[in-house]
Amino acid sequence: MLSERTLDVGWSRLLKRFGQEAGLEASAKRCGALVRRREIRKAGDLLRLALAYGPCRMSLRSTAAWASISGIAEMSDVAVLKRLQGCADWLETVAGELLACRVGMTSWRRWGRVVRLYDATTVSHPGSERANWRLHATYDPEVGRLHDFELTDDRGGETLKRARVSAGEIWVADRGLAHGGGLAHVVNHGADFVVRIGWNSLALRTAAGRAFDLAARLAGLGSAASAQFHAQAVSDVGEIVPVRLLVWRKPPQEAAREIKRIRDKAARRGCKRGNGTPDPRSLVAARYIILASSLEAPANQIFELYRLRWQIELAFKRLKSLLHFDELQAKHPELARTWLLAHLIAALVIDDHVTEALDTPPSAHRIAASTASA
Repeated sequence: MLSERTLDVGWSRLLKRFGQEAGLEASAKRCGALVRRREIRKAGDLLRLALAYGPCRMSLRSTAAWASISGIAEMSDVAVLKRLQGCADWLETVAGELLACRVGMTSWRRWGRVVRLYDATTVSHPGSERANWRLHATYDPEVGRLHDFELTDDRGGETLKRARVSAGEIWVADRGLAHGGGLAHVVNHGADFVVRIGWNSLALRTAAGRAFDLAARLAGLGSAASAQFHAQAVSDVGEIVPVRLLVWRKPPQEAAREIKRIRDKAARRGCKRGNGTPDPRSLVAARYIILASSLEAPANQIFELYRLRWQIELAFKRLKSLLHFDELQAKHPELARTWLLAHLIAALVIDDHVTEALDTPPSAHRIAASTASA
């Protein structure tokens, strides 16, 4: 995690990770972050100010005092506020340039193909009872780092349409991304998908064009431990995507927990709407894990591939527990964007530093030895 000491003592070394100073200056000017060079005259100082306010968890007043003590600028907290509100677009550009440096790095492959994990997480304003910001992220399981991301407000819904898909990739996602349009987006770009679904996540039909009742198929499985079906998913604009539906029965204890969760949720909903009875089809589906995929690999290998998805969940957990990404201190939209983007920049820099450390002997030798013995 970044600290005041890092920004004071190690700033010159840290700044080198952002490329040439001339490039930072040019992008800051282009994005309008340094139009009036009064107190803050250099792009590096503005970046330093954003990191102090964000990952170093300073208030606006503390940031202004720290800037004065550090010899950066004599500024009031209002002046700091205005500077930070005006640099969100630039910080997004800086983060994009850091991500661009990762292009071409070794990516995790399955069956000779690159695997991408995709998911989203939310952040709330201080005192808010709902999600106000959403981070849509692509994760590379080989290097254990973010490959791409997009930051939106609460109106930016979760969809695979946001993903920057390349031909030949395999995209793995959870139930929140199970939409026909997103699946069509992946397939139309020459890639494949493995997405978990619920019994009613997709509009399904048979090859003959009739409705495909997945809930009825699940109810008819009896004691079977697994099953698979072929169907067609239809997007909201009529695009048709052939899907292979893979079903695996959960262990009894896991199924019981899910059934209890569904019944408890229905009971809470019933207190407000007068109906506390869960849909019987949801209780049937709760006994299974259901994947929709465009791959024709063996079912057990596809389920094994889906289990990689937890890596992006752990990445979100690290971002929130170690960098406190979920403890947003700002309510103004542009100030909040600056705060969040500064955290993401810090996360990218830390990831790069960790990767370099692991690639340097003796760590690199230990990793190579453990890989060879595995």
